[in-house]
Amino acid sequence: MLLQPLAAAADAHSYASAVQQAHSFIKEGLRGREGAAQDALGVLSPEVGVGQPEIIADLRKQPPDYADADRRLGALAAALDQPGQVSDPGRAKADVHNILAEPRYAGLHSQDSLWSRFWNWVGVQVFGFLAGLQLTSLPTWFWLSLLGAAVLLAAVVALLIIRTGWTRAGRTAAEFEAPPPAACIDRFAQADAAAAEGDYAAALRSLVAAVATAVSGRPYWETSPLTVRELFRSSGRLEQLRPLLLAFELAVYGFRPVDQATYRRLAELAAPFRAAGEAMAAA
Repeated sequence: MLLQPLAAAADAHSYASAVQQAHSFIKEGLRGREGAAQDALGVLSPEVGVGQPEIIADLRKQPPDYADADRRLGALAAALDQPGQVSDPGRAKADVHNILAEPRYAGLHSQDSLWSRFWNWVGVQVFGFLAGLQLTSLPTWFWLSLLGAAVLLAAVVALLIIRTGWTRAGRTAAEFEAPPPAACIDRFAQADAAAAEGDYAAALRSLVAAVATAVSGRPYWETSPLTVRELFRSSGRLEQLRPLLLAFELAVYGFRPVDQATYRRLAELAAPFRAAGEAMAAA
């Protein structure tokens, strides 16, 4: 099967998101849902449809050829998942560092104990020191002495941590977080308020935040280093929540507008998580 290249004007993120969402609709069509072909056509055009006439033709048949469309879209999604060539590795590395420096990723090490921070520091210092030396001719006793010094230093630091109670800092900070059910309900309330004002894009963001809080059991939406996709996957409910995830990615990364009908459908999908959060909060 020939996979056509992306159109020059197509955004890579929105292209991949459209493929994933259309694939989800097609799988629903294979299970017998009516109107799945029209939903898939709606997200494929114009970015993907221009370069994939065979898939468009499959979906416009009466009845739609879901099996062939599923095979073709599966191959297209697999091709998009393959890592591309980086023309400027230096700039790519700088971009990664800039992303990791964002406040969203500040929580990666903010709750680390002093024990973990100490070993991270030791590792950086030791490997940096050894990298600059010619060590192939050093005798065995040198390595044994170095290992003994490291063990002794680690024992001293461990004793200090235990005696001062520094390890309690992370637990103390966590105690002041809002309980997950309360945070979940607050997010649903924000989604309702935004939807009432007609801002369905903002409502969708709050709805996804509420569901992510509910499935993760952690009210760390702003500080979690995980993406929405990673949160849903780690909960084991990625397939169940895929329509909500894909709509969120299209709105956030693809800058697609969210209409009332789409939001209402997604709100119905999230309704069980709202009910579960309210039940936990009332308990």
